[in-house]
Amino acid sequence: MSTPHDFLARHHLPSRWQGKDHFVMLQFNFANGASFLQVWQAWQQDPQRSQRLYYFAMINEADLAACPQPELAGLYAELANKWPTLKRGFQRIHLENGALILTLMWGEPLAQLRSLNATLDAADINTDELSAAHYKALWRLSSANTRVVTSNSSGEAHLKSAGYAMENLGDYQAGLCSRPPFDKAPKHSHHAMIIGAGLAGTSIAERLAARGWKVDLLEAQSEIASKSSGNHAGLFHPSASRDDNIPARLSRAGCTETQEHLARLQNAGLEVFFGINGILQIAKDDAQALLMQEIATQLPPTLLSWLDQDAASVQLGQRPSHGGWWFPKGAWANPASVCHANLALWPERIQLHCNRHVAQLIQADDGWQALDPAGEVLATAPVVILANATEALSLLPELDLPLSKTLRSTTLIPELASTKHSLTGSGYITTAFQGYHCIGAAEVKEMDLNAATQRNLAELQALLPELTMGKGQYSRACYRPNSLDRLPLAGALPDIKNIHGAIHQLHQIPRLNGAYALLGLGSRGLSWALIAAETLACQLNAEPIPIEIDLQQAIDPARFILRKHRQGLNEQRFAPPH
Repeated sequence: MSTPHDFLARHHLPSRWQGKDHFVMLQFNFANGASFLQVWQAWQQDPQRSQRLYYFAMINEADLAACPQPELAGLYAELANKWPTLKRGFQRIHLENGALILTLMWGEPLAQLRSLNATLDAADINTDELSAAHYKALWRLSSANTRVVTSNSSGEAHLKSAGYAMENLGDYQAGLCSRPPFDKAPKHSHHAMIIGAGLAGTSIAERLAARGWKVDLLEAQSEIASKSSGNHAGLFHPSASRDDNIPARLSRAGCTETQEHLARLQNAGLEVFFGINGILQIAKDDAQALLMQEIATQLPPTLLSWLDQDAASVQLGQRPSHGGWWFPKGAWANPASVCHANLALWPERIQLHCNRHVAQLIQADDGWQALDPAGEVLATAPVVILANATEALSLLPELDLPLSKTLRSTTLIPELASTKHSLTGSGYITTAFQGYHCIGAAEVKEMDLNAATQRNLAELQALLPELTMGKGQYSRACYRPNSLDRLPLAGALPDIKNIHGAIHQLHQIPRLNGAYALLGLGSRGLSWALIAAETLACQLNAEPIPIEIDLQQAIDPARFILRKHRQGLNEQRFAPPH
């Protein structure tokens, strides 16, 4: 029987992670969790440990096994408390205040390997059920420093074929990848210029500063969070679909990331206003109610459950127009407080520059220059990140990013004692914050804010027909930035001038050196800003991407270029002969 010392020694731990920014480990079978708990304990107790530890593990079991060893009981209890209720795809568990991330990978092992975007430092092959395809997928995740440990002698030929130089060490084999794939990860100095200081800009600024980056944050207005991020309150909860589509999966990952981030800000003693007290999403009509009931049977009640009108009335304190989905972890937040807390967490690393309107971007030998309307240089950095909503269109117009905006309204109404929770549907109402509920978000047509206010009130009345509202409403209007497919843009920007020949995959599209974006958050800013920022920060630091590859590709800013090229190829293929 293997002891904790045996497992750590086989992987040359803790010495291999010492002094590193991050260390990445993959285990092919989580089993009873003993190996992970031993690694966690050793990492926690090592004063020279890596700044971050990423541990990926494939898993089939629904529940966490019993605690494997008494000395691990404390860590086991913490893990059990955070054990995911949805056993599907990637499920990230944040530990050690976010410095240790355990990603459990439910599903077919080969599909999960192919969904992972990471460069491994260590791989533990503790299962026999592997084919040549598994080892090829493992090779894709390797570098010259990836060390594989296995007790499966039947995979020796496959490992050798995949480029691993294995050494027989008695009851196990270990070795490095001698023929690793070409390293295409971007290499940048840790200095970024971010344009836009709303939820998107401050979130990516915080994620980079947490990794030691110097950040210059340029904001055109006199203060941060003055546009859509300046709304009194916003809501965030997962979405759901019958086929568990990309927006649904991304929203689950996003809401989890946002809640973890808000908890970190709060634990740091910063003033951030939010509440996780549940949201009810009201069905629009009887047909949607039937569909929502069907979908609810596919998901655990800790994520969402169906409430009929009577049950919803008890939950809300008001009788809604229909039943709906109850999200017990649905939450609200004041976006501006999140933005301010993001910057307050790293004041020595993030330099805020307000009243700095960037009129032009120029790519120079030493990176990117931001110029004001008079042509004066505002800032220079090797990396530029556009986080200024649709205003990004004027800075790199040649990219023709499919972004649009609609003028939306939010209305504040005095606190209602009878309304216990937030609810959404054709409109929405948030939990009361500082004496006011926020409702919205009707489109402002012909610049008539008063008419939009009346539509907000009418939508709320339709959701809660018996609601009695007082007077004292106040409304504001701001533009909501949208992308063509209603998904965010997070990643490296395409270099369309250097596209030559046919394009079939995203990785074939060249990218502008040092140019990135975090745009198009739409109505889901609180759901998507943090997961998009974490994805971009991991990309810039060659760390494991926090979401599956298909989700990363779904938010890649170059996806629209790929679609155009594929459409062009199809049109050529089916064009009638001349």
